[in-house]
Amino acid sequence: MRKKVKVEITDEEGTTYSLALQGTFSQDKVMKMMELLDLLGQREHETHSAALPNESTTFGKILKLIQASYNAKEFSSADIARDYEDTFASSIPLSTVSTYLSRLADKGTLNRQKFGNSWVYRVSHVPKDQLAM
Repeated sequence: MRKKVKVEITDEEGTTYSLALQGTFSQDKVMKMMELLDLLGQREHETHSAALPNESTTFGKILKLIQASYNAKEFSSADIARDYEDTFASSIPLSTVSTYLSRLADKGTLNRQKFGNSWVYRVSHVPKDQLAM
């Protein structure tokens, strides 16, 4: 049986976004559509309200390292911890770096892939002004 689902969302500026599914589809596809709309809403919110992190904070320093050295290549939390210690002459627990990278991946700033028993990260292709959290 052919089905139709249409979702419309209007943002705070009055722009209306419409997304429609037609045909034979599962509940899983509808959920993917809703996730896409949720992602769109998050990106819109980040674009308007995010400020670049303070580079004197641990998070700001980690983000600066990623932007400067890892924009086009894969890296691990150990890579970031090593570079952090070399660059800022200060030790940082691996668990702290892992937590920040995990949060950046959850927000879509980084892509994360399991490799053995660890994670490998790569910068998502988003504009630089959207890298702030």
